[in-house]
Amino acid sequence: MRIFISAVAAGVAALTSVAATAATDSTTPEELTVTATSLARVLQPVQVLEGAELLKRSAPTLGETLANEPGISSSYFGPASSRPIIRGLSGSRVLMLTDSSPTLDVADVSPDHAVTVEPLLADRVEIIRGPGTLLYGSSAAGGIVNVIDSRVPKAPAAAPIGGAVEVRGDTATEERTVVGRLDGGAGAFAWHVDAFTRSTENIDIPGFATADPADRDADEQEGTLKNSYSDSDGFAAGASWVGDRGYLGASVSRLESTYGLPGPKEEEGDPGEPELFEGPFLDLEQTRVDLRGEYALDNRVFETVRFTLGNNDYTHQEIEPSGEIATRFDNQQWQTRLELAHRSFAGFAGVVGVQLDDRDFSAVGEEAFVSATETQSYGLFLVEERDFDWGALNLAARVESLEHTNVEFARYDDNAFSLAAGAIINAGDSQEVVVNLSRTQRNPNAEELYSNGAHLATRLFEVGLLANGNSVSTEDSTNVELGLRRTQGDFTWDTSVYYYDIADYVYLDLTGAVVDDLPEAIYTQADAEFYGAEGAAEYRFSPVAGIQPTARVFGDFVRARLADGGLLPRIPPWRAGLTLGAAGADWESSIDVIHHGEQNDVSSFATDNFTLVNVNYVRRFNAFKTDWEVFGRINNLTDAEARRSASFLAAFAPLPGRTLTLGFRARFGGGNI
Repeated sequence: MRIFISAVAAGVAALTSVAATAATDSTTPEELTVTATSLARVLQPVQVLEGAELLKRSAPTLGETLANEPGISSSYFGPASSRPIIRGLSGSRVLMLTDSSPTLDVADVSPDHAVTVEPLLADRVEIIRGPGTLLYGSSAAGGIVNVIDSRVPKAPAAAPIGGAVEVRGDTATEERTVVGRLDGGAGAFAWHVDAFTRSTENIDIPGFATADPADRDADEQEGTLKNSYSDSDGFAAGASWVGDRGYLGASVSRLESTYGLPGPKEEEGDPGEPELFEGPFLDLEQTRVDLRGEYALDNRVFETVRFTLGNNDYTHQEIEPSGEIATRFDNQQWQTRLELAHRSFAGFAGVVGVQLDDRDFSAVGEEAFVSATETQSYGLFLVEERDFDWGALNLAARVESLEHTNVEFARYDDNAFSLAAGAIINAGDSQEVVVNLSRTQRNPNAEELYSNGAHLATRLFEVGLLANGNSVSTEDSTNVELGLRRTQGDFTWDTSVYYYDIADYVYLDLTGAVVDDLPEAIYTQADAEFYGAEGAAEYRFSPVAGIQPTARVFGDFVRARLADGGLLPRIPPWRAGLTLGAAGADWESSIDVIHHGEQNDVSSFATDNFTLVNVNYVRRFNAFKTDWEVFGRINNLTDAEARRSASFLAAFAPLPGRTLTLGFRARFGGGNI
């Protein structure tokens, strides 16, 4: 707590001086860009979803929004909980950020825990890999998903007031969603507010929820995924003081979500205990406060300084059908970062910084499979770039000290050292060759160390590394990636091949024993290999009668095994897809055909192949001084049965059947969603 107070005091003191200077410079405010422009290439996301493309793919969860991007799958746990999986790596190996700050939730503790980010409020979504990931943590071997929003304004308002609203609904879940935001300001003062509400019913599915007829209950009904409803609401407000050389701002946000936990029917409880609900459900609340500031310095060494502080109060309760609270999870967490971008030195420009994290996690109740743990970490990082005639060289380093203190088991304390290098080589004809090398270390997280009980979301009795008395070491990953891309012209492409050699990889190993009527799974460390490829290519045909046709193909695969040849669980299958599109001056449409191969090269539930056909249409027009977008989408046009092999619920929860989504967006005064 003293570290937190000191961090707040230091940040407020530093940013108060920024605000004072910004106030004196605010006579003619203009849009500010203080991130070192010389780092634009090393920090450039490898994949971005924004604008019309984000509108076409947006879903209630971040995992499903990104699930059709090359190299990305989803941990699908129903319509309310889903994390992205990148190149077969999941959990804390994929870092989730909101406007370059961690989400501060417990989504990496269990697949049924929701990521506390609303995709429909995103300005854009970035996927980051390569040396730039070491800015934010050493654990993100898979990559980083950064959801950019405007809750803390970083530039003066474009108009005194502007806003946007979106309304949508669908047929498979009977979704009813309303999202809105307002932005405005005057002079150096800028403000932002947003809010959303979403309600869904049980999902319509093709066939039965339970894949194996032998596992189905006699009363299971065809066509519905029971207990898959959701009800979520949230709001946020932020304001900033913006000058020519910097800004100082803060925001507060609130999220409340209640959603059912689908899966096989639980064993009957006390016959005299009435069931008020159709199954267990989760009730989540999060209140978050963020403080941010940037300032352009005027000295020979440093170019800009940036400070961020996020503080989180998170609680969720897992509630039985009887209404009894089975488990309560609390997560009090904060993170603060200070970054300094330096001017060119020996041809290199870069960012150096420090990051402090503090997390107080507890779970109380009959399903508290992880005992209370306090986690503190300290990180130092450096990212550099130098331009050459042939391209650019990127270098990054990070050292991170982490300590877990658990109420039951031994304390864990270790350091993680990570290095990365990348090169972008000009290959002529608007082509670039990308080479990334890294050696990263990841400290195990709390659930990998201290799990010791029945985890009903995974249907396993989980035992952590230290709970089982095992020795523990960092997870060391040596990564090699080679890519070729062309970003200009009518014919563009982006392809990559990669190889990850991971020493002491942490995974759940089924022992064959049964504890408390659940299969026992022990967290184990063993060497593993991940390799694969992904790519996409798009061709813009010559316009015909004012219509621009396009064709895009993409595909990906990942193979993952233990060094001794053993299989790993929940690895995505190979995929191949084709998108045919057409666009006019005020409309665009597309059809996607995506084939997912069968996946039986895993130690978890094996899935059959399936093909999804999706159709999109967007129409734009202006009326009443407002810009309108009316959109329609049909997902899974053929009503195919589809199960994600990367999901813990693959055997019990297929994806929705044929779904028609209709909605509109309206923007005025330069507003945006």
